[in-house]
Amino acid sequence: MSKLTENYEKLAQATGLRYDAVNELIYGERSGFQIILKASDSRYPYMLTIQTTAKNATGTLLGKDEKKEVIKSVDKIANVKQEGNQLSFFQKNITNQEKLVNALTDSLNGVISFLNAKGYSPCCSLCGQSVETSPFRVGLEYRHLCSDCELRLRDSNAIAAQAKAQKKENVVGGVVGALLGSLLGVVCIILLSQMGYVAALSGVLMAVGVLKGYEILGGKLTKKGIIISVVIMLLMTYIGDRLDWAIVLLGEGGGADAGYNLFECYRLVPDMISLEYIEVGSYLANLLLLYVFLLLGAVPTIISKVKEKQEEGNIVKIGSVNTYGSNIQ
Repeated sequence: MSKLTENYEKLAQATGLRYDAVNELIYGERSGFQIILKASDSRYPYMLTIQTTAKNATGTLLGKDEKKEVIKSVDKIANVKQEGNQLSFFQKNITNQEKLVNALTDSLNGVISFLNAKGYSPCCSLCGQSVETSPFRVGLEYRHLCSDCELRLRDSNAIAAQAKAQKKENVVGGVVGALLGSLLGVVCIILLSQMGYVAALSGVLMAVGVLKGYEILGGKLTKKGIIISVVIMLLMTYIGDRLDWAIVLLGEGGGADAGYNLFECYRLVPDMISLEYIEVGSYLANLLLLYVFLLLGAVPTIISKVKEKQEEGNIVKIGSVNTYGSNIQ
């Protein structure tokens, strides 16, 4: 048993809730409200979010004043978010186990008191009816569903999964989409370089743009699509870097004054390296740094995308290991 699992189990016991080791979250009921405690960011496992589903009698969302009120009245709550009937209260990061237990207990009590004071009552996150619900993981999100909404969601997900499985992948369209999406990363490389920076942001934007572009025009993102997308990321990062040097040649290098255009300066980059007009060390170091940042940005993005695809359509009842849905092909 890992230290994190052990601490989560102790935390669940101390708060009168239960620990689901499969989904790595704590869940249960407090004063009629179904509660899920989870770390929104796995890098900060003790920055827990108190999530519940509740309906206001007037059907209105939390206003700025009410959000400020709960943050002020419940000391360890850092932020509040509402999406329809779903409320999320973000707990401050507390790594000390004893302090976390006390803080979380106070936060749970404070949140429940706040909801009662504002006229909120427990309900289903989809239909909004004040009926018995159970906690579920739907894809990568968490919901409290009544039995009717659970069945309807399972049926609709099954139909959607079947339709998606029958949909053919358009590789040519995917490549076009990936190339178009990569332009976002290329523009970022050039803009940041012109400002004197080489940042990981270019790698993230390159990865997101390529993967999303492939999926949109390709119809679906498969393992084949991911491999093609990675090749395009590597190629377009090289092109973006070379285009950046071409802009330098056109401006600072006097290319424009000599009557050259951007395309001609782009073709001249290898010659300028051979003639040592562009220092080979600087060129290679800059390109290597871009590839490092591409790696730092692309790997987490691809892992997140694969996980999203694997969980897409899955419906898992918290406390159960049964799953339903589709996986990436």
